[in-house]
Amino acid sequence: MEYNSDIALRAHLRDLRGQLDPDDLVTLATLFIDSGEQEDLNLAISLYREALHLLPAQHPRRSSSLNNMAVALRTRSFTGIASALVTRFEQSGRHEDLEEAISLHREALELRPAPHPLRSDSLNNIANALSTRFEQSGRHEDLEEAISLHREALGLLPAPHPLRSNSLNNVATALKTRFGRFGRREDLEEAISLHREALELRPAPHPLRSDSLGNIAIALKTRFEQSGRHEDLEEAISLHREALELRPPPHPLRSALLNNIANALSTRFEQSGRHEDLEEAISLYREALELRPPPHPLRSSALNNIAGALHTRFEQSGRHEDLEQAIQEAILFLQDALGLLAPGHPLTCSCSTHLGSMFMTAYTHFNDLGDLQSAVDAFRKAVACETAPASRRFGAARAWASCADSRHDSALDAYQAAIELLPRLAMLSLDLPSRQQALTSGTDGLARVAAACAIESDQFEKAVELLEEGRAVFWSQALQLRTPMTDLRKVAPGLEETLRDISLKLERGSLRDVSWDIYDNSQRRMSMEREAARLRRLNDKWLATLEEVRQLEGFEGFLRPRRISTLLGAVVDAPVVILNASEGGCAALILTSLNGVQHVPLALTFADVTVLVDFMRIATAPGHQDLTCSASMQARVDGLLQQNLPSTTLQLMGQSLESRDMTRVQTNHEYNHFQMVLAVLWQSVVRHVFHTLGLEKSDTLPNLWWCPTGPFTFLPIHAAGMYNAGEPQCVSDYVVSSYTPTITTLLSDVPISDPFKMMVVIEPNTPGQSGLPYTVQELQRIESHVPEKDLIKFNSANVDEVISSLPTISIAHFACHGQQHPENPLESSLMLHDGPLKVSQIMMQPTPNAQLAFLGACQTAMGDKALPNEVIHLASTLLFAGFQGVIATMWSISDEDGPKVADAFYEYLYRMKPSTVVGKFQPNTREAARALHVAVAKLRSEGVSFKRWVPFIHMGR
Repeated sequence: MEYNSDIALRAHLRDLRGQLDPDDLVTLATLFIDSGEQEDLNLAISLYREALHLLPAQHPRRSSSLNNMAVALRTRSFTGIASALVTRFEQSGRHEDLEEAISLHREALELRPAPHPLRSDSLNNIANALSTRFEQSGRHEDLEEAISLHREALGLLPAPHPLRSNSLNNVATALKTRFGRFGRREDLEEAISLHREALELRPAPHPLRSDSLGNIAIALKTRFEQSGRHEDLEEAISLHREALELRPPPHPLRSALLNNIANALSTRFEQSGRHEDLEEAISLYREALELRPPPHPLRSSALNNIAGALHTRFEQSGRHEDLEQAIQEAILFLQDALGLLAPGHPLTCSCSTHLGSMFMTAYTHFNDLGDLQSAVDAFRKAVACETAPASRRFGAARAWASCADSRHDSALDAYQAAIELLPRLAMLSLDLPSRQQALTSGTDGLARVAAACAIESDQFEKAVELLEEGRAVFWSQALQLRTPMTDLRKVAPGLEETLRDISLKLERGSLRDVSWDIYDNSQRRMSMEREAARLRRLNDKWLATLEEVRQLEGFEGFLRPRRISTLLGAVVDAPVVILNASEGGCAALILTSLNGVQHVPLALTFADVTVLVDFMRIATAPGHQDLTCSASMQARVDGLLQQNLPSTTLQLMGQSLESRDMTRVQTNHEYNHFQMVLAVLWQSVVRHVFHTLGLEKSDTLPNLWWCPTGPFTFLPIHAAGMYNAGEPQCVSDYVVSSYTPTITTLLSDVPISDPFKMMVVIEPNTPGQSGLPYTVQELQRIESHVPEKDLIKFNSANVDEVISSLPTISIAHFACHGQQHPENPLESSLMLHDGPLKVSQIMMQPTPNAQLAFLGACQTAMGDKALPNEVIHLASTLLFAGFQGVIATMWSISDEDGPKVADAFYEYLYRMKPSTVVGKFQPNTREAARALHVAVAKLRSEGVSFKRWVPFIHMGR
C-alpha cells in the first residue's frame, strides 16, 4: 500500500505521532520520503526532527537520524531520488535546506569515526551535497572537498565490497566535473579509468549498469572533444545506446540518456556532416523535453539543447521553413530556460550564449537592429555570470566580440571582457603546464584582433592597451608575483606582507611536480589534490587582497594592466614600434614621447606574413634538412615581390621571376630566400615606419625597439633591407634595433651593481651534446676585455656552482647548448656539464644585480609557433626572470662566429667608460644593443652570409 496516496491514512498516522518512539518515527518518515511528493516530504522532515529531538546527543542511533534528516532535507530541494546514492534535482530551490543538509551530514560524520561501518555513507552524503552546492554556486572549494571526501569513502570500500562501484562512480563524476572547470587532462583520464572499473563491477543485469555505461560514454565524448580521437566518439554513442535500452519507458531517468545520445550525435554531425545524425539528435532532444515538463529541474537544460540543435539545422540547410521554426522556437525555449534558473545559476552563461547566437542568426537574415541589440544583451549577460567556469564566460565574450565587431559599438567592450578573463583561464594556482595549456585553447590572437578592431575605430591608444594586456599573459602573471611593493608597505604594511607571503607560495606552487599516472596510489593523489586546493584558495585570497588594496587612496590601479599614460613612459629615450598582424589586416603602431601613438597601415595581409615566416623557416633550416618550397608559397612570394618592388630593383637584385627555381633549398638559393624576405619587409613595413618617424641615414644612430606580434615575431625585422638595389639600404643604416616582448618590460630600471661581477660559463664538451670547441676561444676573447677581478669563470661547470653565483653577478655569459621547452617554458635550460640549468632554478634565485644575459647558444630566441603572443623562448624567459637585457639568436649560429661577436661586443661595451659608481668602473649595459650592432656590422664586413649575421638580436633594455 502507498501511504502517501491515502489521505485518510496519512491523517491517521499524523494523529499517532505523539504515541510513537524514535524508531517508529524514523520508519514512518522513510515511508513518506519515498513518495517524493512535496507534502509528504514536509511531513517526513517533521518526523525526522521529532525523532532527533527524542534522541539524546550521545544516543547510539543519533547519527543515523541526523543522516536521514539530511537526506530528507536534500530530497526536499530536488524532485526525486536520481539514484540510490545521489539526489540531484531541485524541487523547492530553498538553499537553506541544502545548507542545513550539509551541516547535518557533517555532524553525522563526526559520530561515525573510523572504523564505523557507515562512515563511507556519511562521507559520500557530504560529498554529494557539496557537489550539488557547487553546481548551484560554482564555488570550487566545494568541489575540491567533495573529491577528497569521495576518495576517502572509496578507500573504505575495497573490493569486493558491494558498494565499491557506487563510490568509484562518485569519484569519477566529481573528477569529470573538475575537468570541465579547470581542464586538467589527468582528471579526465582518471575519471574514464574509474568509470570502466565501476562498469566491470556492474555486469548485466545489475540495476546500475545503465548509469556506468552512460558515465563512460560522457567521459569518452569529452575526451574526443579534447583529442579528436574518433574511436572515443563512436564508443560513446554505442555505450549511450546500450544504456538507453536498459531504461525503457517510463523509466524516470530515460530523459537524461536521450539527451546524452543526442549530444553525442550532434558532435558527430559537426565532425562528419551526416544529416541523419542531426535529425536523430533533434528527435531525441524533443523526446527528452517531453519527459521534463514544468517544473522539472532539468527542463532548462533540455530547452537549451534543442534550441542549439534547431539553430544548427538551419545554419546547415538554410531552409526558410527551418528558419522561422528555429528562431522562434529556440528563442522561446531559451527564454523559458533562463526563466527557470535562479539568479546567478552557472547555466545562465551557456543559455544566454545560445540565446545571443540565435538573435544573431535572426539579425543576419532579417537585418533587424533590435535582434542585434538583443544578441549583445544576451552575450553581455553570459559574460557577467561569475558562477560559470571562466572558459565558458570567455567563449561567450569571444562570441560577443565576433557578433559586435564592425556592427555594434560594444565590440571593444566585448574584446576587453575576453582579455580580462585570460588570467582567470590561466590562474596563478595552476601548475605551469596547465597555465600554458589554458592559453593555447583558442586564446592566442585575441589581443591582435581586438587591437585591429580598435584601430578600425581610430582608437589607437586603446589598441596599444589591448595588446599590452592580452599578450604575454603567462609572463605578466609571473611578474605580478615579483613586483616590488615598497609604496604599499609604507601605507598598509599588513596588506603588503600578506601579498608578499601569498606571492611566494604561489610562485613555488607553480613549480610543483604534477606528473600523474592512473596507477598512483590514492594517498599520493589525495596529497596532490589537497595541494591544488590549497593553491586555489591562495589564488582567491590573492585576488581578494588585491581588491582590498585597490580600495586605498592612490592604489586604485595597483597591479592592474598599464594604461597608455604609463606605457608612454617607456619611450622617453627611443620609440617603440608595435607590428600587429591579424586576419583583419596588418598595421604598425608607433609610440613616441612627442606624438603619442601613431598609426601606420601596412599593405601586407596576415596570410602574406605567414608565408614570409614559412619562407624564412626554409631558408634557416639546418643544412642537412632537405626542405621544399611549395608552388603556392613560391607564387605568393613572387606576387609580394612584384607588388612591392619596381622591376628595375628586381633586375638589380639579380632575380628573374621567370627563371628562378626555388623548389628546393640549396646553398645557392639560400641567399635569394633571405634577399626576397628582407626586401618585402623593407618595402612593405619598415620604410613606411621610418618615413613616419622622419628617420634618415646617419652616422649617429638612434635606438628603436621593435615589438612584433603574431607571425611578425618570427621575422628578422631588424635586418630588413634592399641589399642589391641601386642604392642599398637597410634597417641598420637608420637605427640601432632592439626587440621587446611587451612595453611594460621597458619600464623597469637597470640596477646599479656594487660590486660588479660578470659570470662566464663555457661548455666545450657537454656530455651527450655535440662539441663546441670555439667556446674556449670565446672565453679568451672575453678575458682580453674584462678585468680579471670582475670575472667568475666556469669551464665545464656544474649546476649548483652556477646557481650559487647568480645572486652576485651583473652579466651572465653562457657559451653552451640550450634546450627549449615550449610546453613548459620554465623547464627551458642551458646544458651544463652535469645536467640542465633550468630557468625555473634561475627564477628561484634572488638576482638583485642582474643586468644582461648573453646567450651564445642556438635558437635562444625562437618562439613557439602555437603561441607567438606569449613569447615563449629561452631569451624571453631570462628577461622575465630578472635580467634587463638579453643577447640571443633566432636560429642556429655558426660555431666560429661566437668568439667573433663576443670579442667585438665586449670590446665596444668596455670601451664605454661612464662610471655609475663613484671611483669604480662598470660597463654600461644600456649600450648592449649598440654594442651588438657594432659586433654584427664587423661580422658582416667579412662577407658572411645572411644566415650567419642576421640571427643575432638584442631584447629588453
